[in-house]
Amino acid sequence: MPDPNDRRPRDMDRAYWDDVADTYEDEIFSVRDHDTAGLIEERVTRLADVNHTAADLGCGIGKFTPLLARNFGAVHACDLSEKLLARARRVCRGFANVDFRQTDLGAEPHPFEPVDFVLCVNVLIMASLDIRLRALRAVTAQVKHGGHLLLVVPSTESMLYTRFRMVDWSLRDGYDCETAVRENLPRAGSLRSLYQGVRAIEGVPTKHYLREELQVLLGDHQMEVLETRKLTYPWTTEFDDPPDWLGSPLPWDWLVLARRT
Repeated sequence: MPDPNDRRPRDMDRAYWDDVADTYEDEIFSVRDHDTAGLIEERVTRLADVNHTAADLGCGIGKFTPLLARNFGAVHACDLSEKLLARARRVCRGFANVDFRQTDLGAEPHPFEPVDFVLCVNVLIMASLDIRLRALRAVTAQVKHGGHLLLVVPSTESMLYTRFRMVDWSLRDGYDCETAVRENLPRAGSLRSLYQGVRAIEGVPTKHYLREELQVLLGDHQMEVLETRKLTYPWTTEFDDPPDWLGSPLPWDWLVLARRT
């Protein structure tokens, strides 16, 4: 019976992030390591300018921060957890152009002056609509007019597609339709949450987004969506031992490139 791994970060809880700082690689899914097509790096380098400033919002242990530091003149690296920032500082100790600061995007809308390029990877995942909208306003407000935002968020379509493959897997294993559906229903959450794109993973509600939802939300925040791409991952990011027949399409996050108008 398929059982998806918990590969998503948790809500904006400083104590939780401090607790996982020492075991971050074992507990938190790394978009940087699984972006084997290099979609994020290609867009960062394409928009790079040593005369411009950039921000890594929700930098974690600094997976993407050195990439920004190599391509922009000055970089703000922000995270909720001081312990994660301490690890990010060690990763970036060879770069003098990175400024680290502890920031709660849901409470501090303007931690620094707007920059030319903002990278925000799987940060806007809070279950609370109020906190999520405040964080979205903070993220988009940090982009200069004419500047760019590169956003990565979980996909609602991929979430539902993965559930379909789980049911399909059960049917192939000989389960009847009723049992296949029942055994693969989420173990937590409600229809109300699902309608908001919030799925409980290991008991932790995590926001997922529709492609069209992203277009509307970003448009409402003076952002023109230039590109929306699937950032695909292997099935091993969803299942412990996936069979070869799962094949394509693969599960994905949404990668969105937008410009501040």
